Amino acid sequence: MKRSTRLLAVLALTALSAAPAVSAHAVTPTPTPRPTVDTPTPAKPSKTRPTYRYTPPDFAGDRKKKEAAAATYMNEVAAKLGEPGLYVDPKVTKLTASEISELTASAKAAAAPMRIAVIPASAIDTSLVGGYYPDLAWDGEEIADQLYDRVGVEGVYAVLVDASSEKAGRGFHAVQRADTGPTYYVGKGVDDAVDCCAPDYEEMLARFIQVAQVVDKPFYVDAAPWAGGAAGLAGLWWGVTALGARRARRADEKAHLEISRPLLTEEIIALSQQVSALPTTSDPQQSKLSKDVLDTVEKARHRLDKAEGDKDTEAVATLLGSARYGLLCLDALRAGKPVPEPTPPCFFDPRHGPSTSSASWAPPEGGKQRSVEVCVECAARLAADQEPDVRMVTLRNHPRPYWTLGEELASYIDGYWSQGDGRSWRFPDDDARRAGEQMRSRWRSRRPGARFSRFTSDVGTSVSSWSASRGDDNDSVWSSGSSRSRSWSSRTRSSSGGSSRRSSRRSGGSRGF
Repeated sequence: MKRSTRLLAVLALTALSAAPAVSAHAVTPTPTPRPTVDTPTPAKPSKTRPTYRYTPPDFAGDRKKKEAAAATYMNEVAAKLGEPGLYVDPKVTKLTASEISELTASAKAAAAPMRIAVIPASAIDTSLVGGYYPDLAWDGEEIADQLYDRVGVEGVYAVLVDASSEKAGRGFHAVQRADTGPTYYVGKGVDDAVDCCAPDYEEMLARFIQVAQVVDKPFYVDAAPWAGGAAGLAGLWWGVTALGARRARRADEKAHLEISRPLLTEEIIALSQQVSALPTTSDPQQSKLSKDVLDTVEKARHRLDKAEGDKDTEAVATLLGSARYGLLCLDALRAGKPVPEPTPPCFFDPRHGPSTSSASWAPPEGGKQRSVEVCVECAARLAADQEPDVRMVTLRNHPRPYWTLGEELASYIDGYWSQGDGRSWRFPDDDARRAGEQMRSRWRSRRPGARFSRFTSDVGTSVSSWSASRGDDNDSVWSSGSSRSRSWSSRTRSSSGGSSRRSSRRSGGSRGF
């Protein structure tokens, strides 16, 4: 009962709350709609964009203009220096009026016709706006040459370029142009001026004028008073060196003779006995040949008695070789055979006489196979696989084959392998020939001429190395920061003044500071 009563109460309250809204909706009048009018939409105004064109800067044209301005400026400077003297650009303030007056008087009074200009670097700067370093229209001596081109008179020309530093273009450049007349110390004047006084312009120019008017005399003029003493010292050195070389060679040849003399003495005795044992003959040709062989052996004996060096040893060996060839010819005549042609002696022992054939042979102690000329007996031994009879020489109590003493017996070998008419046969052992050549080369190297040649060669090599190490510095331009940059200008003048040919460059220099 209570629940139904509550439900009815809730429904009644709900109905009462909705009633005002319904009544309000019922009494609200409906608004009358207004007639619609078509209003035209205004059009948007059109916008025209302006056209922009990019014009790149004319760097080449700007540079040409600056180069033309630099050339015009140099024309103006040259016009101020028609006569020797000094011109200072008004923009350069590091020289006072009194200093300019004194320097001008000094330049006019100098022995050399001297024209000097002091100009600002900006006047000949061709670098574009924004450049970090200036780019001068000319480099080094060419700056002074440009002034000479416009004046057109031979003499000394100097240009001092004023700037805050070397990188900014500051430098001193000078050149002497002349086909005749004396040469002055212009290059030395530039170096002295920069080394002693930079960056004091007044002191620099005063030192340059003082040095650059001194005549650069040829070397022989200044050296003449000392030439006699130098020649005497050179002659003394030459004589002492030659004497030392001769003494050293004589000592070597004396040692060689002590080894070769016993060998040759033994061979002369054996040949004399062999010739004395020859039978007598009625054949005039054989008799004459026997007498010639005996005379040859006697000549060898007399030459050996007076021997003092390698030349005597070589001559004795040549005579003994000729005597043995004469005996071979005598044997051929007795046998009724034709006279044989001269051949080199047997390689294994020259006492065996002239060779008759060639054979391949290698040293038993080891070595490459070689072709050697051999006599009949040695050829037979080699064919029978036997060791040939080798000429042994005892040196320091040690016997060894003679060809292993290539230096001590070089003259002995040369004599036997000589044909007697200036020609010679080739000795088969390379080591022996090489040892002899090394000995003779050592003798030649001790002579004063060879020593002087080596000295001049060493000096030339040192100078070339020094020049190569300084090549970059000497050839660099101002932008490289070199303190001694040189500029070797061309032989053709510019078209802005002067004649069509430059006079000879006599002296010059260029320095940055």
